[in-house]
Amino acid sequence: MHQSDQNRNDMAAAILLEKIVRDMYVSKASSEIQPLQWSILRYLWQSPEDRCTVARIKDFLGLTHSPVVRAVNTLVKRGLAEQRTNPSDARSKIVSLTELGLGTLAQDPILRVAERIRRLPEDERERLHKIIRALALDTGNWGSSGDEESSTDRR
Repeated sequence: MHQSDQNRNDMAAAILLEKIVRDMYVSKASSEIQPLQWSILRYLWQSPEDRCTVARIKDFLGLTHSPVVRAVNTLVKRGLAEQRTNPSDARSKIVSLTELGLGTLAQDPILRVAERIRRLPEDERERLHKIIRALALDTGNWGSSGDEESSTDRR
């Protein structure tokens, strides 16, 4: 396969991945739980309590402090999460799911994607898991193109 054809195929795969993620969140209304808030709810559900601080959440998500604080505050206002002083460090707070937050995770839009993955044949599922893990763990080049070709070479 010619290099430019491979570049087009790679870009097409990335665009399809973006489409999957965008389509996952059917409602984009501000009154709905936003993607960042869903990510925080998922993090709180799967993480040990001592790792459920804003600092740990922001590091895990690769974000800055302010958007995570705003999202956590919104979750608290909606009754989906609560905060209390961290017994190990009074300067921070432990964020945890409420019963409502835990129940809300049953409506998590990511479950629709997980179900589609679950329906794949086992060998394809295993291959997909390896690919996604490799993409997720190779974060060193997210800020750059990852190669030396110029933008004109990508056409």
